Amino acid sequence: MTLEREVGALQARMETVETELQGMRSDVREIRDALVSARGSWKAICLVVGLSVSLGAAVAKLLPYLLNPSP
Repeated sequence: MTLEREVGALQARMETVETELQGMRSDVREIRDALVSARGSWKAICLVVGLSVSLGAAVAKLLPYLLNPSP
């Protein structure tokens, strides 16, 4: 092989690597965006669960007094 052919082959391989790297960059960006949007969802879910547990505990504590009031 001559030097020009080797340089041409390396240049073609480099273009392929750059194309694949661009695709990977796009995929990583999509994964990052999904994680960022999911982070807010987890906070909302935790808030709803916390409020539900608190309300359930309050109802469980007050229910005996509401069903059987003492004179």
